[in-house]
Amino acid sequence: MKPKYTNSARYKCLEYLKKHSVDLYLCYCGMEECDPGHSYGPIARSEYLIHYILSGKGIFQADGKTYHLGEYNAFIIYPDELTYYQADMNDPWTYIWVGFGGAKAESCLEYASLNKKNRVGVFKCKDELLNCVKGMLNASQLTYANDLKREGFLFMFLSALINESNANEHNTYDYPYQIYVEHALEFIDHNYEKDIKVNDIANYIGIDRSYFTNIFKKIMHISPQQYLINYRLEKARHLLKSSNLSICEISEQVGYPDPLSFSKIFKMYYKISPSEYRNQTEELINATKKGE
Repeated sequence: MKPKYTNSARYKCLEYLKKHSVDLYLCYCGMEECDPGHSYGPIARSEYLIHYILSGKGIFQADGKTYHLGEYNAFIIYPDELTYYQADMNDPWTYIWVGFGGAKAESCLEYASLNKKNRVGVFKCKDELLNCVKGMLNASQLTYANDLKREGFLFMFLSALINESNANEHNTYDYPYQIYVEHALEFIDHNYEKDIKVNDIANYIGIDRSYFTNIFKKIMHISPQQYLINYRLEKARHLLKSSNLSICEISEQVGYPDPLSFSKIFKMYYKISPSEYRNQTEELINATKKGE
């Protein structure tokens, strides 16, 4: 079934989108300026569905409860559950909606503090959410580039909800420790040759240094500063064994602009200077060859 795009003055909708991802994918989206008393349901969906109210009022019914909602409210509908919602008779709402699915859909909602126990949220990022849905609707033509655009706007839509939810709860650290540490290890692996500090790693991840140091120690049983030093020195030892680079060149390649500082810390850890380590390694290799 081809995507269906409806574009009128008060109702815009993009439907029947083909799934392009397993983790998270857009099913449909739209926006509507509702008539007084306009209602939908009771009906069940096969995907997750978020409505966000741009203006006006209405009610939302789920799990035997009735919610009276207005501007800045978002409400979540889960797959395979009966829900009903209706615009106010005097001040009918205008809302946008996004239907989506995938293995990560429910966890994204949890990060946004939307779940079956908390069906409604308040999000002031109206312009950001509206622009995301407009971006999806504008990418209505069936092309691969537009597929990527729509998925990208879905991620941005959910990200905006999550960012505001975390800000409201003063909760910056919503990921499991392991995720932060994995990002840190990846950053070190790709940047150890630069003059990076622990602050640079924490800033890259987006958390403060103190919190980063604490969780790194819990996972790795070593401080990030110590890990970075160990990582650089192991790379240096490998280069001393396997290359003809000068000590100065090796120093620069493992993140020590000053070769004297590099030599000093190398000797502190291995009780031998880089040049002596290289000489010993060469002697050992030669002795092994003679023995053969």
